[in-house]
Amino acid sequence: MAALVILLIAAAIVILLVRKAWRASDAGASQRSAEPPQLRQAPPQLRQAPPPAVLPHRQPAPPGPVRKQRRPSTAQVLQPPALAPARQGAPPRQPDRRTSSRAANAPSAPSRPARARPAHRWLPQDQDVVVAGTTLRGGLLYVGTGMPDAAGVGTEPALIDPGLPVDLRNPDWAGESMDYWPSYADISPRARGAYLGWLAGGRANSNAYIGYVFLYFYGLERRLLTEIPNLADADAEFATLVGEVRRLLGIYRGNRSFRSYAEGLLDAVALLDPTVRYDRAAPLVPEWSYELPADLKVGLAQLAVDGRPVPADWALSWYGHHPDTNLRTPAMRCPNEFLELFTRRYRAKFGEGMVIKPNKPRLSAGYYAASRGFNGHITVENTKLPDVGKLTGPITKLRDIVEGVTSDLDAYSRYLGRNPDGAGSPAAIALLPEGVTHKPSPETEALWSWAAQSIGSDGRGVTSAQELVSRWPTKTGKLAKADAVALAQLLEHRGLGIEPDVRFGGNTPTPTSSVVLFRRADPPVSAPSTEYAAALAIINLGMLVAAADGTVSEPERRALRELAIDDLDLSEDERLRLDAHAALVLTKPPTPAVLRRRLESLPTSRKATVGRLLTTIAAADGQVTPDEIRTLERLFTTLGLDPGEVYGTLHAAATSTDELTSTRIPGAQRSGRTIPAPSAAPAGTSTLALDPERLARTRAESVRVAAELAEIFADDQPTPPPPPPADAVVGGLDPSHTVLFHRLVKQDTWSRAEFDALAAEIGLMPDGALEVLNDAAYDRTDEPLCEGSDPIEINQDIVKDMLG
Repeated sequence: MAALVILLIAAAIVILLVRKAWRASDAGASQRSAEPPQLRQAPPQLRQAPPPAVLPHRQPAPPGPVRKQRRPSTAQVLQPPALAPARQGAPPRQPDRRTSSRAANAPSAPSRPARARPAHRWLPQDQDVVVAGTTLRGGLLYVGTGMPDAAGVGTEPALIDPGLPVDLRNPDWAGESMDYWPSYADISPRARGAYLGWLAGGRANSNAYIGYVFLYFYGLERRLLTEIPNLADADAEFATLVGEVRRLLGIYRGNRSFRSYAEGLLDAVALLDPTVRYDRAAPLVPEWSYELPADLKVGLAQLAVDGRPVPADWALSWYGHHPDTNLRTPAMRCPNEFLELFTRRYRAKFGEGMVIKPNKPRLSAGYYAASRGFNGHITVENTKLPDVGKLTGPITKLRDIVEGVTSDLDAYSRYLGRNPDGAGSPAAIALLPEGVTHKPSPETEALWSWAAQSIGSDGRGVTSAQELVSRWPTKTGKLAKADAVALAQLLEHRGLGIEPDVRFGGNTPTPTSSVVLFRRADPPVSAPSTEYAAALAIINLGMLVAAADGTVSEPERRALRELAIDDLDLSEDERLRLDAHAALVLTKPPTPAVLRRRLESLPTSRKATVGRLLTTIAAADGQVTPDEIRTLERLFTTLGLDPGEVYGTLHAAATSTDELTSTRIPGAQRSGRTIPAPSAAPAGTSTLALDPERLARTRAESVRVAAELAEIFADDQPTPPPPPPADAVVGGLDPSHTVLFHRLVKQDTWSRAEFDALAAEIGLMPDGALEVLNDAAYDRTDEPLCEGSDPIEINQDIVKDMLG
C-alpha cells in the first residue's frame, strides 16, 4: 500500500513536470514568433513613430527596446530579403533533433517552387526601413546579406545585415571599437547600435564619430561608381546621391580625410553627370592650376559634341586653368574688368566663340576610393564625351588676346595696387581701357557733370583751367603731365574732349590758362594723324597772321577753316578737335616770338617754304590788310628772308598772272616799294581776283608743306621719357642694392644658387638683400619684388612702379 502511494505521488510529479515543460515550450515558441530577426518596410505614406533623437558624442546609452505587445499595424512586414514573406501567426516549427530517421526522411507534400529573391538590395530615398527595432528614414542604403564588394573579394562594407546583433543599450558613440577600414559586418554590436542611431537621427550630428560617416559614405560611393553608370534612367537618382555627398561635405568638411575623399568623389562622378554644364557660369579662374577641373572639362566636351561655340567666360576659364598658362597680376587684381575686356576682344575675333571639333581621347578621371571594397585606385570614364581639354591649339589662339588685355589693364592694375580703395576714383576710371566699365565714385560723376554743363550749344565751351584742376585729385594744386593725360582719358569716357591735349602735342594746362571742352565724335581719335598735324600747323600760322590787326574776322576764320580743315582728309572727331583748338588760340593768339623759337633750327631752304605758306594763308580770304602785310614782313625777317619778297610771294600765290595787277592794298604805301599800276577795276576795291586753278594748286602745295613742317608748329610734341640709367637709385635703395635690383629684373626667375652668387658678387648677404628689396617694393606698391624661395620669381608688374 505504501508502495502504491509512493508510485501515485511520483506519477503526479511527472505529470506536473511535463505540463510545466510544455508551457515553457509554448511560451518560447510564442516569443520567437513575435520577435524573429526581420526587416520591416513601411510605406512612406503611412504614419510612423518619430525616429529616436540623435544622441550626442559619448552620451550614455538609452534604455533597451520596449518589448510589450503593441496594437497590430497595417504596415507591410517583410522578412529579410533572403527569406520568403512572413506568414501570419507563428513560424513553422523546426524539426526536432530527436525526430526518428523515418520521420525525418519521409517524403514531403508537393509544393510550388519558390521564386528566387535577391539576398540584398538598394533602398531608394523614398523608402524607409526598420532594423533592430530602429526606423531608418530616407533610404540610400544597402540592406541584406551576401553582397560582394566592388572588387569581388569580400563582403560589401556598407551592407547592413539585419540578422547581425545590435547593442542599443550601450552604443559606442566614440567609435572606440571601430577599425580604420570599417565594415558593418565586422564592427561590434555596440558600434552597430551607434551607427544605426546616427542614421535614424538624420545623419547630421556634427559630433558623430567620422567612422560612421564613412561607413554610410561607402554605400553612396558604391552606388555612384558601379551601378548608376549602368542604369538606363538614373538622372534623378544621380542628382540625389551627389546632393547627399555635398550635404555630408557641408557638415563634416572639418575632417580633412573625409573632405578629401568627398571632393575627390564629386570630381570623379562629375564626368558622368548628364546635366548640361555650359549653360552655367564657367568655373572661377584661380591664381594657378595644375589641371582643368571636372566641371570645366565636361562643359567643354559637351560644347564640342553639340557643335556649339565656346562662350567667352568658358574660354577664359579654360586658359586660366590650363597648366601651361599663367595669368598675371591684372587678371587677379581686377577680374571683372579683365573678363569684360577679354569678352569684347574674344567676340571681335571669334564672333559667338570658337567651335571645337571633338578629339579621340575620351574623358576620364582617376579616383582613390574610400571604401576598402574597391581595393584602391579606380578610373572613371565617360565614353560619350571627348577630352578636349588636352587640345593645345585653342590655348595658342587665346594667348594673344590674354596678353593684350593684360597689357592694357596694367596701368589700372598698378594704380589699384598703390591705392586699394581707389577703384571708381577719377584717376582710376581714367586708366580703364576703352570698353571697360566700373561704377564711378561721386567725385568722378561730379567732374563729368561739370564738364558737360560747361559746353555750349555749339558743342564747345571755354573755361578756366583752375576750375578743372580743382576737381582733379592732386596734392599740389597743379596738373603733372601724367595727370593731364589721365584727365583727357577720363573725359573721353563720356564722349568729351579737352584742348590743349598733351596727347595731341598740347601744353599741360596751368591754373592761369584757359581750356576748351568740346563734344567728341564717334569713333574718338586718341592720337594725332599726319593730316591733323598739318592742319594744326596751318591754324597756328593762320591765327598768327590773321590776328595781326588785333582781331580775327569771321571771313578770316571761315577761310582759315576751309584751308586747314575742309581741304584735308580728316575724321569728324579731328575736325571737332581743330575747331576747339582754333577757339583756344583765339583766347590767346600766338606771337612772332613763338614762331621764332620754333624756326631757329630750320635750314634756309625750308624757311623759304614756310614764307610761301605764310603768304598763302594770308591770301586765303581774298583780302590782305596792311597789318597783315606788316606781320608778314616781320615774319619774313624772322625767317631770314627779304621782307621785300612779301608782295611777290603774295602775287605768285594768289593771282592769275605773274604781276600783282588786280590787287589794291589799302592804306599808305611804304617808300621803296614798287606797286604795279592798278587795273581798270573800280576805285577803292580791296579784293584780289583769284585764279581758282592756281589757288587749288597753291592750297595743295600748302597742305604738303604744312605736313612737312607740322612738328615745328606743334605746341609740345609728346616724347617718351628717357629710360632710367642702369645705375639710377631706385625707391630709396642704396647703390649696392640698386645694382642688385637692375641685375635681377633682367630675367623673370632665378634659382636660389644663382641669386646667392649674384648677391655675393655685389658684396651683399643674400637673405638681407631679399628683405631690403621687398621692403622697398612694399613701400611703393604694397607688393613684394621677389616671390618664392627656390626658384625666386621677380614680379615684373611692379618694376615700372619702382622705376617711376
